Amino acid sequence: MRIDGALLARRLDELYAIGAEPEGGTYRPLYGTAWAAAGERVERWMKDAGLRTRRDAVGNLWGRADGKGKSIVTGSHIDTVRRGGRLDGALGIVAGLTAVEALLKDKGKPRRPLEVVAICEEEGSRFATNFWGSRAITGAIDAVDADMAEAMRERGLDPTKLASAARDDIDTFVELHIEQGAVLESAGTPLAVVSAIVGTVHLEVTVTGRPDHAGTTPMELRKDALAGAAAMVQAIESIARSLGRPAVATVGRLRVEPDQINVVPGRVVFTVDLRHSDLNGRRALEERIRSLCTTVSQERRLGLAIRVSQEKPPVAMHPEVRALLARAAKECGVQATEMVSGAGHDAQVLAARCKVGMLFVPSIGGRSHCPEEATDPAQLQLGTAVLARALELLAY
Repeated sequence: MRIDGALLARRLDELYAIGAEPEGGTYRPLYGTAWAAAGERVERWMKDAGLRTRRDAVGNLWGRADGKGKSIVTGSHIDTVRRGGRLDGALGIVAGLTAVEALLKDKGKPRRPLEVVAICEEEGSRFATNFWGSRAITGAIDAVDADMAEAMRERGLDPTKLASAARDDIDTFVELHIEQGAVLESAGTPLAVVSAIVGTVHLEVTVTGRPDHAGTTPMELRKDALAGAAAMVQAIESIARSLGRPAVATVGRLRVEPDQINVVPGRVVFTVDLRHSDLNGRRALEERIRSLCTTVSQERRLGLAIRVSQEKPPVAMHPEVRALLARAAKECGVQATEMVSGAGHDAQVLAARCKVGMLFVPSIGGRSHCPEEATDPAQLQLGTAVLARALELLAY
């Protein structure tokens, strides 16, 4: 099936321009002005494609071609991080719509309902609400805080009707996404079928020493919390490297107290983001890091507290959908590899209610969540063609 690459690029450019920031990139925060404008643009495209549109209680936008039975759904999230790129989220929406539009023109009415969804939020870049849209679809939201409720009302949404967004009539959800890393580009592979999405645990590590005068306290008498934390950070990286892919560990935030040039640091708080596609593997990674931090703290006579601030299990993509995506790729002339997603996606949430699958296309330089985010246009077109073939196999 022919995919109009020029149309795909034009739509991506139009969405990217909505929320454009002066310093580069785009920002479409949940329920913001740019978010609303982007939704209106996508809704217009959906209607032009012959889809019947509606918005649910949290603002997820649905475009539907009717059929019998449970729905086949494709799409992604419409919100972005600050200074976000052109493709994250947007590609899944634009490619899904372009694929469905091509199918309707070429094949006519589908046998099963075929839907495109612009999920209202995934990034958590305005409120602490990661996967707000997909959690609403699975019925996993039962309350909303005052600030979000007010933001919803400003967009004509009723926060008392959250439960009505839940759906139990979706059979399969398929999403095309950029990899957001450099694995595919490094391997020279144009397409991947995602086998699983990694499990994540966020740790908050507090190291307690003693603040002392930087000039009068000899080195051997110090209880330097920052020196201890630095040893822990270096060891955390070494542990993840020694375990190899897909284990990763990242220290992303670090706060030093009292944060003065002439005082020995008395307290340090840092975060650790741990990810692995296997639950036992992730637990083993966490256990080794906990043990290492304990050893360092004891050797340096420091206090230590480790708190779990967030935990998500790994999610395997449905085997039937993985096989179907591999078949679709082969029929489009490409042998897709399989890989684990190191980033989180709506599919991992929707897996609680339906079969899910994902396709990845390469990210140039592995860049994402930044203005430099880009993918070869030919690979975007290929990914959309494979998506269209998969949707055809599922819905026709």
